Amino acid sequence: MNNNLDFTSILSNSKNLPDILKFYKKNFPKKKFLFKKDDSKWVGDSFEEINLRVNKIISVFQSLGIKRSDRILLLSSNRIEWVEFDIAIMGAGAISVPSFVTNNEDDNTFIIKDSNPKIVILEDDHIFRKNQSCLKDFDIKRVITIEKSSSFLDYKQIISQKPKKIIKPTVKKNDVSTIIYTSGTSGNPKGVVLSHKAILDNLNSALDIIGEFGINEERFISFLPLSHSYERMAGLYFPMLINAEIYFCTSLEKLLYELKEVKPTIFSAVPRLYENIYKKVKKRFIGSNQVKNKIFDMIFKYIRNENKISINYLLGKILVQTLVTKKIKNIFGGNIKALISGGAALNPEIGLFFNKIGFFLLQGYGQTEASPLISCNTKSKNDARTVGFPVKNVKVKISNQNEILVKGNNVMLGYWKNKKLTNETIKKNWLHTGDLGFFDNKGRLIINGRKKDLIVTSGGDNISVQKIENILTEQVGIDQAVIFGDNKPYLVALLYSEEKLDDSKIKLILRFTNSKLNSVEKIRKYILLNKPLTYEDGFLTQTQKIKKREVYKFFKDKIESLY
Repeated sequence: MNNNLDFTSILSNSKNLPDILKFYKKNFPKKKFLFKKDDSKWVGDSFEEINLRVNKIISVFQSLGIKRSDRILLLSSNRIEWVEFDIAIMGAGAISVPSFVTNNEDDNTFIIKDSNPKIVILEDDHIFRKNQSCLKDFDIKRVITIEKSSSFLDYKQIISQKPKKIIKPTVKKNDVSTIIYTSGTSGNPKGVVLSHKAILDNLNSALDIIGEFGINEERFISFLPLSHSYERMAGLYFPMLINAEIYFCTSLEKLLYELKEVKPTIFSAVPRLYENIYKKVKKRFIGSNQVKNKIFDMIFKYIRNENKISINYLLGKILVQTLVTKKIKNIFGGNIKALISGGAALNPEIGLFFNKIGFFLLQGYGQTEASPLISCNTKSKNDARTVGFPVKNVKVKISNQNEILVKGNNVMLGYWKNKKLTNETIKKNWLHTGDLGFFDNKGRLIINGRKKDLIVTSGGDNISVQKIENILTEQVGIDQAVIFGDNKPYLVALLYSEEKLDDSKIKLILRFTNSKLNSVEKIRKYILLNKPLTYEDGFLTQTQKIKKREVYKFFKDKIESLY
């Protein structure tokens, strides 16, 4: 079916995201689009069914006096209703403001106060109670719940009404589509203002990347939060554009099981998931016995392209195909044509591993401020050490301070109600990303850290710690690593091991890590944590990036005691 569709044409004829839904409702009304698990069966809703409910929601918005550019807050986990409300908000000419159900009270209080929404959509009464203090100054008559509620207007009441004629405002490409509040590594969330044009242009860029694989009857499974720009683009808007099926994962705990049921063809995830699979493979061989250690050595010599003409290399290739590739393909359901990694930096070692065992794992680079896609590897030009070439219609250059600068229609309009920060971030139409990087000799972009994460030792040495943290976390037994040493004579590490490694094993890992580093990069001392750094404790962003400032504040005394 998709072979006959011109997706570029669909985009060019769409002024906004709801227009894409309308196209498929008109041309493929009975095609199943969104799927959920009902008991033990996957049940799908068609474009026609979804569009009908979207129109009913728009009708309610209009009855509540929603006007163009009004903000509507959406606070819910991933589900079909989330999509319908999101599209309905934009279809009504309003601005969608998604927020994370896992946000702490301070973050949601700030977002509500900053965006000043006219309506707040909550998943259920539990989410309301959790955020009751955030809504103390809000008119609760303008609260809508997705689940049935005795206190508020709910989704079932909305969709049970008879279809009403609605007046859809003209929504232009340059109109604001959404405000996405970033979960930055420090400070209050920032409201990134994106136009319809920015998102549509980014979708066009993504077409070039996935188009190399051939777009046919694609399946996606959505498990990352839709409130994040990465999942919203890769897990919702892009699949909608290419007429794919989207299956909403029941829970993260059931992901591996449901992958085998859904059998997705394209899978998007954050690096942490790929890291876990990689470590499980390594753990299977390391330290078991001499035979398994030898097998491991042959496998990874093949993966790293070492000793190409040796018998060990050839045996490694055979062992990969028989012991590794088949099993990992089964993890993803057996139909995967492309794996996508985004949301945070992927350790090159892990990207190399997946690509050598027979997958196409494409690492991309993006920011919410860029809608989010900036660069990405492709099927024909894939190098795990890089984040690929800048995507179509996006310009990238490196400043004199080695900062990555971005220009294109994908760049945000600015930060909501923050002109000062906007002017500091966008200068002469160039987005200053805060990321450090350079181009290799083929023009591919390589990220080597964040400006804010650059450590300057008391000796004046500038150290980007991303490489060091990557070396540590690729070792079996080290699940999290954070490096400190700003204005100090040497570097120290804060480590977490799920396996509760003893001191001697930690020292062996540090010795191996230091052997790969120059003298100023070496780790002199460490702290072993007794529990992981979690999002719930305020130490991680939604894409599992570590909030180093928060970690330092909490563990300051322990870190300082190492000097």
